[in-house]
Amino acid sequence: MMDDFMRNEDLAAIYGFEIGKAFYDVFSKVSLESLLLYIVAVAMWTHEALFESFRNEVEVKISNMKPHTAKWYRNMMLGFMRDKTLAPDSDTYDTTGMSEEEINTAKVVKYAAASESPASNLLIIKVAGGTENARIPLENDLEPQLTAYINEIKDVGVRFKLINAMPDKFDCDIDVYYSAMKSPASLRQDCLEAVRNYVQNLPFDGVYSNMALIDKIQELDGVKVVEMKSSCARIATTGSAIAINARYIPYSGYFTPGEININMIAD
Repeated sequence: MMDDFMRNEDLAAIYGFEIGKAFYDVFSKVSLESLLLYIVAVAMWTHEALFESFRNEVEVKISNMKPHTAKWYRNMMLGFMRDKTLAPDSDTYDTTGMSEEEINTAKVVKYAAASESPASNLLIIKVAGGTENARIPLENDLEPQLTAYINEIKDVGVRFKLINAMPDKFDCDIDVYYSAMKSPASLRQDCLEAVRNYVQNLPFDGVYSNMALIDKIQELDGVKVVEMKSSCARIATTGSAIAINARYIPYSGYFTPGEININMIAD
């Protein structure tokens, strides 16, 4: 603001200063001009601060009025903290005094997904713990905490089902036609590894596809044709087997390899 003042030709003509000269080379800090510029600057800053505060307040009110999305519920589950209570009238935690390591340790939900079930009109929330390379169910004693947490943060009227389960087991029976120039035992092992890698590395609550698995096997050197004879998922909680016709989303949100039968046929 002072620089603009000193670059103004009309003001330079009135005060008789050289354009571009430093403000305090011409005016003292207690001059009327200095005080007026200070008052204007403070008024502008106060106006901006009040407007920003008002904008934030309006955004919070709009957010509270608007029903939350499935993605919001997923992110909130990833933010759940073990043995911690939410701040009063809030859906966030007060982490004052906690180190970053303590916060990360308390966040036990490493995988989460949320989706609406048209059939039951429920919000299905799936969770799992573990590491980047291995998914495992959360301890049973965490489920009451998770349920209470969801009840605190959810929108009024939202009915939900929390799924924290052992992985679905993936079974399949596959015919692989291969070049007779390749070792069937070695190639079969490669096929088994391709199946395991595919089902274990699906995104959490991602869609399994028979065609995508076939494509993975057909990428192997020596494989000519792949025929999926059958594939099914076995839900750990019920033990029931579900035949997979084309696509399937694991009940638990993730798979573990089960009975994988690879039939090698020389061609």
